Amino acid sequence: MGDPRTRNGNARRKLRARLRAEGRPCHICGQPIDYSLPAGHPWCFEVDEIIPVSRGGSPLDYANVDAAHRICNQRRGNRMPGDEGAKGLPIVRTRLW
Repeated sequence: MGDPRTRNGNARRKLRARLRAEGRPCHICGQPIDYSLPAGHPWCFEVDEIIPVSRGGSPLDYANVDAAHRICNQRRGNRMPGDEGAKGLPIVRTRLW
C-alpha cells in the first residue's frame, strides 16, 4: 500500500508548490522560512500535516497541511493541538541559524 504522502505524487507536488508560493512562516514556531534552503537542512521548508497521517489526517487535504521548518516538524512528531506537550516545544536557535 505504501506511504499515503507518495501514493499520489502529483497531488502532493501541487500542494507543496502552493504552500511554497504562499511563502508562509512556520506554523509551529511562527518564524519565517527560508524557502531557498535545500531539502534536508534543519531550517528548510516542509509540508506538515496538522492532523498527522498516523492519526488519520489526510496528506493531500489543503485544510490539513501547513508550512513548517524541518526541525520544528521533526520535534513536533505526531502530536496534535491539545495533546500533552504540544505547546512549548523546545525550538532552540543558535547564532548559526
